[in-house]
Amino acid sequence: MALLLSVTTDRALAAAGPLTLDEAVQQAIANDPWLIANQQNEAAILARSVAAEVLPDPKFNVGLMNFPTDTFNYAQEPMTQISVGVSQMLPRGDTLALNSQRLRLQSHQMPLLREDRKARVGLMVTQLWLDALKASHSIMLIEENRILFEQLSDIVSSGYSSTFGQARQLDLVRAQVELDQLDERLMEVQQQQTRAVQQLGEWLVGTSSDVSMLPSTPGQSMPEWPTPMVLSQDDLTQRLLQHPSLRLIDQMTKVAQSEIYIAEQQYEPEWGLNVSYGFRGDDARGTDRPDLLSFGVSVDMPIFSSKRQDSQVQAETYEKESMRTERLLKLRSLLTNYRTLEAELQRLDQRRELYREKLLPGLQQSAEAAINAYAVDDGNFADVVQARIGELNAKLSLLSIELEHSRKIAEMHYLLVGNQRGMK
Repeated sequence: MALLLSVTTDRALAAAGPLTLDEAVQQAIANDPWLIANQQNEAAILARSVAAEVLPDPKFNVGLMNFPTDTFNYAQEPMTQISVGVSQMLPRGDTLALNSQRLRLQSHQMPLLREDRKARVGLMVTQLWLDALKASHSIMLIEENRILFEQLSDIVSSGYSSTFGQARQLDLVRAQVELDQLDERLMEVQQQQTRAVQQLGEWLVGTSSDVSMLPSTPGQSMPEWPTPMVLSQDDLTQRLLQHPSLRLIDQMTKVAQSEIYIAEQQYEPEWGLNVSYGFRGDDARGTDRPDLLSFGVSVDMPIFSSKRQDSQVQAETYEKESMRTERLLKLRSLLTNYRTLEAELQRLDQRRELYREKLLPGLQQSAEAAINAYAVDDGNFADVVQARIGELNAKLSLLSIELEHSRKIAEMHYLLVGNQRGMK
C-alpha cells in the first residue's frame, strides 16, 4: 500500500509540471531506501535486546549409568540407573539486563542517523538543484545575448557599403565568429545542465530526468532562504550541540558506558544449577530399590584471571574516552565550518552588491554607448563586441555569486539542523 501511494504521488508530481526545490527535497527524502533500511535495522536491534535479556536455554540430559558389562543385567547392580537431568547456567551479575540495555541504547542511534541522513539528502539535492538552476539561467542569458549579437550583425549588414567595404566585411566576419563562440559556450552550458539534471533525477524517483522538472521562470525558481543570524561563540556552540551528528556521538558514549558496566560484571561469579533423577530397577530378589535424586551447584570464580578483567574494563574505558575526544573534534569542526561559511557569505554579499550597484550598470552603459557610437560610424566594432561580452560575463558572474550565496546558506542550515531557531 505504501509503495502504491509512493508511485501514485510520484506520477502526480511528474504530471503537475516543474517541481519546486522544497518539493524536490521532500520527494528525495520520501523515496530514500536508506531510511527504510535504517528503520529495519532499528527494529532488528530492538528484537535482539528482548532476546538478550532472557536466560540461556537449560540443558537436558538422559543417560544409562553404572550398567554392568559382564552380564548386561539391569537389575544386577544397585547403582545401575537411568538418569534424567537438567542444568541451568546463570550469567555473571547483571550481564543479561546490561546487554539488553546496551542494545536499546544502540537502537536510539538509528533515529539520529535518519535525522542526519534527511538533512544530508536535503543539502545534496539542494546543491544539485542549484547546479541545474545555474546552468538553466546561464543558457537563458547566453541565448538573450546571442539575440543581441544577431541584431548587431544585422546592423553591420545594413550599414555595409562599398565605401567602407573592407572594414564592414571584417566586422561581419567578427560578428559571425562571436555568434559561433556563443554557440559553443551555449553547448558547454547545456552539457553541464544535462549532467546536473541527470544527477538530480537519481533522487527524484518517478520524475522525468530532463529540464522540464526545472521552473522556466527565474523568479519562480530562485530559492528564498532566511540568512542565519550572527551568533556569539557560546550561543553557536549550544546550537551546534543539537546537530544530529553530535547527539549521535553522545548516544555512542552512553553505549560505551554500558560496555564498561558489562565488562565489570566479569568480576562476578557465574553460577550453574543442575538436578538429576535416577531410576533404578528391582534387585535380583524383586525388592524395590529407591530412585536417586541429585542436586548440585557450580560456580565460576574469577580468582586467577583478575588481570584479564582489569584489562577489559580498562579497554572499554579508553573506548569511552575516545568518544569524548571525537565529540570535541566534531564540535570544533562544525564551529570552524560555520564561521568559515559566515565569512564567505559576507564576502559574497559584498561582491553581489558591487556587481549590482556598480559593475553591471557600468558595463550596460558602456555597451549602449559603444553601440550608439558604432551606429553613427564613430566607434570600433571590437569595442562593441568587448562591451557586450563583458556585460554577459558580468551577468554570469552575478548569477554564480547569487547561487553560491544560496549554496552557503543551505550549508549553514545543515549545520544548524535540529535547532531551526537559529534563523531569522
